[in-house]
Amino acid sequence: MELHQKKFNEIRKLLQSRLGDRVKISEEYGNERLELKDSSFWMMTDQSELTVGYGANHTHFSTDYNNLEDGIIMAFDLLTNPVKTTQYIKGNTVFRVMTEIEYPGSKPVNIGTTSILIYPFWKKTKTEITVSEGILDRNDIREEVNLILNEE
Repeated sequence: MELHQKKFNEIRKLLQSRLGDRVKISEEYGNERLELKDSSFWMMTDQSELTVGYGANHTHFSTDYNNLEDGIIMAFDLLTNPVKTTQYIKGNTVFRVMTEIEYPGSKPVNIGTTSILIYPFWKKTKTEITVSEGILDRNDIREEVNLILNEE
């Protein structure tokens, strides 16, 4: 088992112990996917990498990219902080979605922007902002997260 798959399983076990049946696991074509009911958070692992996402925005992490630790941190940041989603709409078409993690005492950090190329550009732009509160308390899972980060 690759390190990124091991870390995925450790995160899965932690989330299942804390959130119970809110955690939904599916497997298809050798990829394992974790989703949370009533949340846009998701993770996926395949043969080569760990993917952490929120809605359509996601980032790929692996030991080959030398950023697996960053992926684990991002997963827990998405779970323990408010997440702000901004939708830009023209007519009835959402043409851009920006996702940001809101850290206490600092500016939000953009973790991704998704756009489409074809949309009614001549229509007026509306903006809809949604803020989802953190799912877990950072202090309650600090020890488990440190173990996941520091174990090989």
